[in-house]
Amino acid sequence: MKKSRLLNAIAFCMKLIAIQIVLSATFTLAVFAKKAEGQGVLDKLITLDIKNEEVKNVITEIKKKTEVEFIFSSTSIQANRKISIKANDTKLKYVLDEIVKSLGIAYKVVNEQVLLYKIDGDNVTLLILEPAGKKDPSSVSGVVTNAVTNEALTGASVTVKGKKKTVTTNNEGKFTIDAQPGDVLVVSYVGYATQEMEVKADGYYAIALKVSDANLSNITVIGSRGKPRTDVERPVPVDVFSAKDIQKTGQVELAQMIHFSAPSFNSTKHGISNVTSYVDPATLRGLGPDQTLVLVNGKRRHQSAALNVNNVVGRGSVGTDLNVIPTGAIERVEILRDGAAAQYGSDAIAGIINLQLKRNASGGSVTGQYGVTKEGDGRTYEQSVNFGLPLGKKGGFFNTTLQFHHNDPTDRSAPYTARVYNSNQAIDDSIIAARKFNRQIGGTKYGLSKNTTAIVFYNAELPLQNNWALYSFGGYSNKDVTAYGFFRPPSNAKRRVLNIYPNGYSPVFPANLQDISTSVGFKKKSIGGWNMDFSNTYGRNHITLYSNTTVNPSYGDASPTSFFGGDLIFNQNSTNADFSRSFTNIKGINSLNLSFGAEMRMEHYQINQGDDPSWRKGSLQNTDVGASGREGFADVNAVSKNRSNIGLYTDVESDITDKLLLSAALRFENYSDFGANLSGKFSARYKLSNNFSIRGSVNRGFRAPSMHQLYYSNNADAQWLTINGVFDAYPIGHLRNDNKYVQQLGVGNLKAETSLDFNAGFTLQVARKWLMTVDAYQIDINNRVAISAQLDATTPAMAPIFNGSGYALVQFFSNALDTRTKGLDIVTTYTEKFAPDHELILNGALMLNETKLKGNIRTPDKLASVGNALVDRVTLGLIEVAQPRNKMILSANYRYKKIEGLLRATRFGEVTARQSDPANDQTFGAKVITDASLTWHINPRISWSIGGNNIGNVYPDKIALASLTGSGQTPYTRFTSQFGFMGAYYYTSVRIGF
Repeated sequence: MKKSRLLNAIAFCMKLIAIQIVLSATFTLAVFAKKAEGQGVLDKLITLDIKNEEVKNVITEIKKKTEVEFIFSSTSIQANRKISIKANDTKLKYVLDEIVKSLGIAYKVVNEQVLLYKIDGDNVTLLILEPAGKKDPSSVSGVVTNAVTNEALTGASVTVKGKKKTVTTNNEGKFTIDAQPGDVLVVSYVGYATQEMEVKADGYYAIALKVSDANLSNITVIGSRGKPRTDVERPVPVDVFSAKDIQKTGQVELAQMIHFSAPSFNSTKHGISNVTSYVDPATLRGLGPDQTLVLVNGKRRHQSAALNVNNVVGRGSVGTDLNVIPTGAIERVEILRDGAAAQYGSDAIAGIINLQLKRNASGGSVTGQYGVTKEGDGRTYEQSVNFGLPLGKKGGFFNTTLQFHHNDPTDRSAPYTARVYNSNQAIDDSIIAARKFNRQIGGTKYGLSKNTTAIVFYNAELPLQNNWALYSFGGYSNKDVTAYGFFRPPSNAKRRVLNIYPNGYSPVFPANLQDISTSVGFKKKSIGGWNMDFSNTYGRNHITLYSNTTVNPSYGDASPTSFFGGDLIFNQNSTNADFSRSFTNIKGINSLNLSFGAEMRMEHYQINQGDDPSWRKGSLQNTDVGASGREGFADVNAVSKNRSNIGLYTDVESDITDKLLLSAALRFENYSDFGANLSGKFSARYKLSNNFSIRGSVNRGFRAPSMHQLYYSNNADAQWLTINGVFDAYPIGHLRNDNKYVQQLGVGNLKAETSLDFNAGFTLQVARKWLMTVDAYQIDINNRVAISAQLDATTPAMAPIFNGSGYALVQFFSNALDTRTKGLDIVTTYTEKFAPDHELILNGALMLNETKLKGNIRTPDKLASVGNALVDRVTLGLIEVAQPRNKMILSANYRYKKIEGLLRATRFGEVTARQSDPANDQTFGAKVITDASLTWHINPRISWSIGGNNIGNVYPDKIALASLTGSGQTPYTRFTSQFGFMGAYYYTSVRIGF
């Protein structure tokens, strides 16, 4: 590794860890001090002997003796009622319990004050309370809490309805806002039901908000640029997961959290699969990683610099690295399961994932998790600190998250079964015994890569004059990942250097991934006027590749054992101008929302060559060239390319009537390298009743080939394949589509993919307890970009074209396929509150999905004449059958007072790994993964969880054919994965709020 880069990364990690330790210690002490103080309120001892006295006088007497503040409304609790109470050196808790029981009211302790309130069915607002002291008659004060835990809600929004007055609660949940009698306060917080209260005469307000998953749907920013919609009102399917939802999965990386939350989303871990060991391929609705658009705060997120060229799911695609976005910074995850290229541009064929960042202006949390697999490896440590600071005097905020993650590798390899030292078994066995070679230890590691990641993220907003606001968000991550390669035995003359590694070697592939992003903008929110948003978003992903514990065999004894393989870099800059307005006084319709805007996007893709020994040929003949295991990028592979894109869009949405909603979008884009394209979308929703709606949409979208697909090349991309029954690493020349040899085959230049997407479904909501959505879809993609088969350039038909090129096997991109994807998504949730201390939430989700080739593979005549399909059945299998065609998630979350339990079962459907020879195909059966956790909410700020993922220790089916196990090293297939092969994982975590 380059020394300076390594030292900088280590220094960054150490600083971040030090900051986290200091913050954790400080806030832990503060919280425990606060907890002790809060416990003292109800633990105070009191002696009373009161007969037939008014309630308000009894409370006054208790206040005198305990110095505890009481807040209540005389009207709501009927304080003129008379009671009798007797206590002798008794804790205040028991005295209060007796009082509220006799009066039919309730009490809560919030910030060392006792709030007395009337029980009013499902309404848990604490009405008007008596003033705690003299205050400004033109202002209103109060506190906002969680209705169940009494936890003060930091960052809750309090607005005077119809006026430009908004404040957020401080770290104690308190607020003060200018308001007059007759005004209406609107109190909202992410994940809670919004409440409205009329301001009356002089008072102090305590508002207890109920947790409400449905409320999350009201603030969704994707799928519609019109007014917020509830689940039964949306014309398109959207999943919304709060931060608490995804954290309950027990997973520590964002992609895995979503994988076990949303059935339409798939992202699994791979081993010995090149760059997929560094960036997990993530897919939506069974399509490719590059057919899903990722947004952060509604702004386009840049993709990774890594192009997946190996035989795994997502082959030939480039996705977005979700795991460099800290989970501690996320307020919620929104998934639009509908094509949206007309609204958000290229790449949104499958849908959109939008990550909304936290906006707290004060307070925060410290979280930590430790976990280990049942096998005792894969130890995982993760710590996150999130805190908010006020910015300015008008409700601005600066929210920051620091996160550190480390996991050790896992190893699920089996003993190496092939010859080690000599092709003769007797001789080989003799040498093995003499040298005490251990077939289990001597092979490779097959499992989860070693990963150390440090991340810092921020989200900020500063209100300015005239309803303008300056905002910015972004972050930086540094990720060091170590992957592993197959064992190179000393019997292989092409790869050995016996004086360096007399017993063979297993290459190690470290990589450093640095990711940076920032968005800066100005926006204006108007009531009755135009909303405006001007922004610039920049992102950069930089991957530095290394190869260690290996050799360049052509250098012989002079070979280094560590190599710098080169850099992959991708930059993206987007400049946006967005305008929107809602019209309500239009004759004949209820409302009209109009949006339009423009985007200018610049992209840059770069490959830097590796050091000479990583790719250059030495003096020895008949040996492999370059670093064995991963050859570095050569000088001819180095590239630096730019392109630009201009997009114009308009989006109209209208409530024609109370029942009928219509929406339409149109987007024009012009690429500097692909020309112009027009995308369109139309959607509708019709309410058959207030609780039942039907909906549907049709989308015409497109996706321009990524710059990686256009400009990536590698002289000898080592891929482990089984050819003619021989499993070995074959150097594959990955050629650019514009390469002169490729063009001589008649492939043609790459074109943009186009799609036609149909969706239809219904939504049902019953008594605000049961919600169900059902959506069917069909997605046709024409000119789908795919990597070709590994073609033999030495065959008589192809040799004249590749004569003198030096290539034996080659692959490249083409638009050879048309595919059709059909699917059905069913999502349902049921909530039942049996009593104030008992709550049950049941969730169920089912995905059915199938992708098939539509028509025939378009193969040039020059290849068809020699019997070669441009795309082989292995690659086609990765598109059609390598992802589960069905996936079901069922979960039950039960809360009793401070204890919360979760049980979740996820069923992954079968997958198939196709081989060149159909006789070697294998289908891996469906499996059910069970997760469980138990959380103790020690107090409103501290919770402790223990849990297990895959508590049944379920693994995928093993490979049936020994010839496909990499000489025994990979008992589980590398080509497809339903849920990985780590086995059971047990963890404990702590969360401290402050």
